[in-house]
Amino acid sequence: MDVSIIDYYANHGDSFLHKAKPFWKIVFTTLVIASIILTNELYLLLGIYVALLSLAFWTRLSVVKIVTIALYPALFALIFAFAMWNGSWIRASVIMLKALSAALCMVLLIVTTPYPDVFNVIRPIMPRIIAEGLFVTYRSVFILLELTDDLIKGLKVRGGLTRRRYFSNIKNFSSGIGLLLVRGFDLSEKFYGVMNIRGYGGKISSSNNNLTFTKNDLITMVIGLMIFAAVIMTLINTNLLKLSVYVLLLSVCALIISTIYQQIRIRG
Repeated sequence: MDVSIIDYYANHGDSFLHKAKPFWKIVFTTLVIASIILTNELYLLLGIYVALLSLAFWTRLSVVKIVTIALYPALFALIFAFAMWNGSWIRASVIMLKALSAALCMVLLIVTTPYPDVFNVIRPIMPRIIAEGLFVTYRSVFILLELTDDLIKGLKVRGGLTRRRYFSNIKNFSSGIGLLLVRGFDLSEKFYGVMNIRGYGGKISSSNNNLTFTKNDLITMVIGLMIFAAVIMTLINTNLLKLSVYVLLLSVCALIISTIYQQIRIRG
């Protein structure tokens, strides 16, 4: 994963998500992730994922790259789903969809918002040590993902990932993941040390502190509130769960319309 692409997307996009204020985008992200945590309904989770996929089209960025970035947690979710396997494909699908939807929601936030603005919003409401820790380790997470790519390529070149040797592949990949975690902690400490040498004083500054409410903020919040309200209503009245399939159909329609609109815009 090229971190510079994410920074480029966040700073040079012109969609309504890019123009929305970071504060309202974080509220939107919180509502969607809360919805994902609260529900275990397959159709609802699938509807949320498709709705987020539609939003990816409206960012006017490469949807393939956004979805690819959001697929990384699927590896860990797959391992977790395998560990929690009880013979139910629905339970495994729910675990995978929760991970994919939450990851896609977070990716939409970081590709439409410069990361200093994100940390500037969360800093006043979080303990300083946590906010600064998240800021310092932010880059290390993406570097870790790059190392994961290198690990997979290295394992393939050296025969660590071969066809029909599933147990051997899992063993080699698990060893590599352990090594990457240690390497990730090491890189995070080095990154923090480099920032201290360069004069980092533990203060994040950003000029984007405006909390005025624009139409872009309104659209973002309406979408987030609709998703959250749909989940809350199914929790209050379980009879509404049978309507979850309509939420999925509505999301699919939104995805089709978004795809057609973006194709017309590109060709026009």
